[in-house]
Amino acid sequence: MRAGLSDVPQGAAAVVAVSGGPDSTAVAYLVAEARPDLRLTLVHVRHGLRPDEQEQAVLEVHAGWLGLDLHRIDVEVAVGGRGVEAAARDARYAALTASAAELGADWVVVGHTADDQAETVLLRAARGTGTDGLAAMPVRRPLDARRQLVRPALRLRRAALRAFLTAEGLPWVDDPTNVDPRVRRAVVRHEVLPALSRAAGDPVGALGRLAELSRADATALDDLAETHVRELVVRTGPVRSLPDAALARLPEALRRRVVRRVLAELLDEPVGAVAVERILALLPGAALDLPGGLRATAGGGWRTLGPPVAPAEAPRGIVVPGDTTWAPTAARIVALTPDVTPPPAADGGQIAFELAGAWSPPAVRVPQRLVPPGGRTERMSLALGPDLPPLRLRHRQPGDRLRTGGGTRRLQDVLVDAGVPRPVRDLWPVVATGDRVVWVPGVAADVEVVRAGREAPRALLVVQPAV
Repeated sequence: MRAGLSDVPQGAAAVVAVSGGPDSTAVAYLVAEARPDLRLTLVHVRHGLRPDEQEQAVLEVHAGWLGLDLHRIDVEVAVGGRGVEAAARDARYAALTASAAELGADWVVVGHTADDQAETVLLRAARGTGTDGLAAMPVRRPLDARRQLVRPALRLRRAALRAFLTAEGLPWVDDPTNVDPRVRRAVVRHEVLPALSRAAGDPVGALGRLAELSRADATALDDLAETHVRELVVRTGPVRSLPDAALARLPEALRRRVVRRVLAELLDEPVGAVAVERILALLPGAALDLPGGLRATAGGGWRTLGPPVAPAEAPRGIVVPGDTTWAPTAARIVALTPDVTPPPAADGGQIAFELAGAWSPPAVRVPQRLVPPGGRTERMSLALGPDLPPLRLRHRQPGDRLRTGGGTRRLQDVLVDAGVPRPVRDLWPVVATGDRVVWVPGVAADVEVVRAGREAPRALLVVQPAV
């Protein structure tokens, strides 16, 4: 028991979830004995699904014997389409987290055993789970940004806990749902595991080892996936873009994990394996609406995830010299002139200019993370020549055209040819003077403006992170 509590700091406040059943009762006593330094409070979550007067009476006795406060929380179980077991579990953990916050406790102790772990592995295997599901329950996991849940008895057998209670003469109450054949966990406990024990002497121990091995594998794959997320994902405001070619080179297990981790950045609740597979299977030009108000799209060699409607920003004049913020992409356009000190260097590729004239624009670093999908780092800055009219920063508009070396082209075609995904095109800033597009950062610039800036530079526009 002490080993299962090794992560809990000396003198910490903790709540112990108790139901009156044998497992949580034994854990409450064992925790109090193993860690007398902890400031413990017993918490009982009442689901209201059946009469629980016996449990209440037993819990009062144990609270008195342990000398601990007993808090009761009544919850309403909203079943919805998930089933009563899942709904009750969600309500219970939410109540325990709220109770811990109210009591100033950062730790919530629950009484899951090795038998519970084995049952969880079998239930998840029956649903066709992957490695993550087979990892089942960890000894410790976060409940919120501050509080942690810990399962100190996860390697102890249910029979050993009952033997402890019997030896100490401690009462408990058996939950009738534990033998209800309508409850899936009860079927696994009383039918599946006994049948397995006839084929493999100790299925609980074997399934526990399977969970530990699966957790180690899942952790290693998650670490690899995180590395690929850092290398591959382009973040443009609320949109996340993944290059199709790089995704295709990854093993299937890593591909799925990369997409899941990107979804986790954008959603508060996990998205199932089916949604991940549908995202990966999207054909160019297709879109998929996801839970949480997200949309996945494919096109231009990218998968994107983000809101279906891009946040709009009002047009604004570019201050020269000065900064002009573009909130949709969390960036700003910095305008430098000969009498302005350039901003500090940031991470990313360096843009160097060897320009003729009385003034050479300074070398300014643009963070690689600001470059749009399909864009190029060296196009994230633009030298301006003399006599340029006032510039405005705005979204692209229907009918926008850009003068290129090959003639005047529709801006839409320029962006598509560059491979900029549609959701990013809707967010990305355009620099214009009147109806004339001067510059699309990272993508292209007016050929005459570029020529004038090379011949007689008077200012430098460069993209930098928003302050």
